[in-house]
Amino acid sequence: MAFISVRDVAKTYVNDGVATPALEEVSFDIERGEFVAIMGPSGSGKSTLLHILGFLDRPTAGEYRFDGKTVADYTENGLAHVRNQKMGFVFQAFNLLPKTSVLENVKLPLIYSAVPAGEWESRATHAIEAVGLSHRVQHYSSQLSGGERQRVAIARALVNDPEVIFADEPTGNLDSKSGQAVMETLQKLNAEHGH
Repeated sequence: MAFISVRDVAKTYVNDGVATPALEEVSFDIERGEFVAIMGPSGSGKSTLLHILGFLDRPTAGEYRFDGKTVADYTENGLAHVRNQKMGFVFQAFNLLPKTSVLENVKLPLIYSAVPAGEWESRATHAIEAVGLSHRVQHYSSQLSGGERQRVAIARALVNDPEVIFADEPTGNLDSKSGQAVMETLQKLNAEHGH
């Protein structure tokens, strides 16, 4: 069975009695180690789909299986555990704490993990090295360029050694050169760690 399996997934939002379909009958499989891009114009449902894949939202219809289990197979605590331990998230807006060092930003997900506190620093340092930012470890995120901030966000997504990273328009706020560097970082990490 595929690592990620989506079957006839639909999502409809209802506001003031008006139903707006965001997704209609989407089906696909993703195997472990694959590097997949979901393309489409603005408003075509990409973020909605990503939120469903990351257990941040639920489909209105259809079935989504992650590693063999559907959302219905998990308790709320189970979903939170999977999000924190098996998934890494990179968003367009970086979502970093500004007056906080790169190291402390990357450590954040470990606070909610089962990783012993004594390992946090080495885990975070290793993730920062993986995205080529060792020389920025003690800098505040507010002192970094946009491309560097996004690489910090990728390091933060990596720190729990997730099974999958979901990136929602990770280059959307960057110039083309920085955006290309971020995509190359993600592809390199996939080539080295995707299994």
